[in-house]
Formats: sequence, structure tokens, C-alpha cells
Amino acid sequence: MDSHLPLLNPFGFTDMIEIPTEGQSGGMVILWDHTKVTVHNFVRRSQEISEAIKPSHPLYLYPSDSTGIVIVASTFNGLGYESWCRGMLIGLSCKNKLGLINRMVAKPGADSPLYEAWYRCNDMVTTCILNRLDLEIRESVMYTESAQKLWKEIEQRYGKPNGSKVFLIRKKISSTSQGLSNIASYFSRFKKLWDELTISITYPPCICGCKEGFQKLEEDPKVHQFLMGLNESYSNVRRSILMMKPLPNIDSVYEMLIEDES
Repeated sequence: MDSHLPLLNPFGFTDMIEIPTEGQSGGMVILWDHTKVTVHNFVRRSQEISEAIKPSHPLYLYPSDSTGIVIVASTFNGLGYESWCRGMLIGLSCKNKLGLINRMVAKPGADSPLYEAWYRCNDMVTTCILNRLDLEIRESVMYTESAQKLWKEIEQRYGKPNGSKVFLIRKKISSTSQGLSNIASYFSRFKKLWDELTISITYPPCICGCKEGFQKLEEDPKVHQFLMGLNESYSNVRRSILMMKPLPNIDSVYEMLIEDES
């Protein structure tokens, strides 16, 4: 701050304050004539913001947190909501911005030192979501007032599971077979569909753990369906797996088939 002292007298300033910037080089220097300008409220507000928003705070913005960041590679066009949604959630979590869409970071009052910071982060998250939407969908939600409401609207429109959707996924699974693919490629296609099915099925709301029980019941049919899609060249190893008690899970079956393939 000493390097800015020569600026005081030549320009008629009497006081100065330096506001450093955390996480990057540089900062801001404010000079004023205290006989003409009062900046006590500004200084106090700046200090409050600096103390409240640390690098671990959800409202803290790093230099890399720009509206141009790409959280997921593909834009959402109304299909494959589950995979797009998961990619967005992971990306926002890495940026410590999930609170802007799940109500964990509420909008502060206008007199709060966090008010402007919240608006900046809200606009940044909103823009990131809009940039990953297809043009037609983006235009239909462009004027949603907050990132949380934008996310909720997309979820209500595309994320609610229904019987037709579950039926189509199960139909795709039943018609999936190895064909000309190797084991790794076939497994990837199969697992993607089954994960999408798991997310799309509505389980009873409870805290007793029955959801995990229902998912466990699906494990054996998953293995059976995967084995049914194998080429006949794997009939021997398939027979060996089916004779195992208890039946191994899908990941163990995959490892066995990879070893047999090699």
C-alpha cells in the first residue's frame, strides 16, 4: 500500500484504503478527500463481505468461475435427462454451487452484505444451466428469475418418471445384445440403460431401507438379462455363472467375462 501514497497529495486526496482480492493477484485502491466524501459505510460493507465470503463459501467466485465454463459436454434437448442432470449436479458440486439450486443458499435480504454476491453467483449458475440447454428449451425458460426455480422447472418438465418411460427403457434392455461388440462395449451399453431404469423407477418414500431392498431384488434379473444378451461363444462361462450360489453381482460377472475373453 505504501506504493500508492504518492498519489494522495498531487490529486488532493487525504485518505486511502486498499481492498485485496483473495485467490488471485491484484486488488483495488480507493482514494478520497475526507472533507468532501464519507466512505465509512462502504468500507464497513466491504470488510463485512470480505470476512463473510471465504474461498470455501458457496458465494465465493474464483477467476475460473465464468459464465463460459462447460459443466457437461452435451446440450440437453429433452432426451436423456437423467445422465444430463447427473453431469450438471457433479459439475456444480465441484464448483461448490449446489446450494444455489437446492435452496441451501437462500437469497439474502437487500440489506445483507451477501446480497450482491448472491446475485452474481445466481446469475453465473443460471447462465451455466442455460448454456447447456437446447435452443428451443432455453428460450422457454430464459426469463426464470433464479437458478433454483430454473432447475426446478426443468426437473418438473423432464425428470418425473412415468410408466411409458420405464416401459421403453425395459424394452431397450430386453433387445440389447452383444452382437459385434466386445464385452466391455456391451457392458457399457447395458449398464447405461439399467442405471437409467433405476433412476426412473419410483420407490416408496421411507427411512426403513426398503428402497435398497427393492434395488437388491433387481440385481439377479439384471445379471440374467445381461447373460441372455451374450453371444453363444460365451455359453460355457454363462452356464458356470448361472450355477453359482449365490449368483454373483453384475460387476463380478463382468470381471469373469473379461478374463474369459482375454
